[in-house]
Amino acid sequence: MILKQFTDSTPISPRSYADHVLCTALDVGQGMLKCGAEIRRIEETIERICKAYGAEHVEVFSITSLIIASVRMPDGEYSSQTRRVYTTANQFGLLEAYNQLSREICETKPNLDDVQERLREIKARRNERRLYAIFGAILAASGFAVFFGGNWVDAVVAGVIGLIITLLGDTLLKNAGSFSRTLTMSVISGLMAEALTFTPLPINVDKIMIGTIMLLIPGIAFGNSLRDLFCGDIIAGAVRLIQSLLLALTIAFGFSVAILLLGGVA
Repeated sequence: MILKQFTDSTPISPRSYADHVLCTALDVGQGMLKCGAEIRRIEETIERICKAYGAEHVEVFSITSLIIASVRMPDGEYSSQTRRVYTTANQFGLLEAYNQLSREICETKPNLDDVQERLREIKARRNERRLYAIFGAILAASGFAVFFGGNWVDAVVAGVIGLIITLLGDTLLKNAGSFSRTLTMSVISGLMAEALTFTPLPINVDKIMIGTIMLLIPGIAFGNSLRDLFCGDIIAGAVRLIQSLLLALTIAFGFSVAILLLGGVA
């Protein structure tokens, strides 16, 4: 048997049209999944993009951490690809950008290379909008502290704690798993709030904790899980529902640890 020796100069066959189309569609779907989109919308988006570029048959299966898709062209050309998604977050500004891009693709059918350029631009916007997310976290923590009966001091303290845990989640805990990140942020939030009981500040620790807890609660993910279940995506809905409930238990455990360590809510 004669074995062919491959070198750096050995030509590699170019990617087929079906591969290119499916890869582009999965890039959009993967971006949407990372931004917190519901499963049914992701599957429909991938299918519509593929059919916009001439696909005859498209099959898509997605859960919160995986997308599997295959496409068949009219000439019989076939492609099957998977995407693994390790982390997701609620980023509706980016999600709207992906939705707008998918609508433009279906309406105007731009060149696939132009679509890839648009995708790079959308991904570059992720870092530009972090300032808005940080500012929103401060307002949310402060606002909920006041909404549940806190005073202006509670609002300021909750805002500062919200700023700290948001920055912590974007830096030191950026690559951590969702459960370990949530647990760490919960414990740190609780400890900072409890530590203020040893100061003369006129604070309500429970109101401060409520304000910071609202930044961690997976309310949108829980709502999306119910929507997935009602739409018939049982596996994806069940996975997301279980994940949301476990995250809620993780938050409760983290704050309980902080309360036990520093002697209870004053």
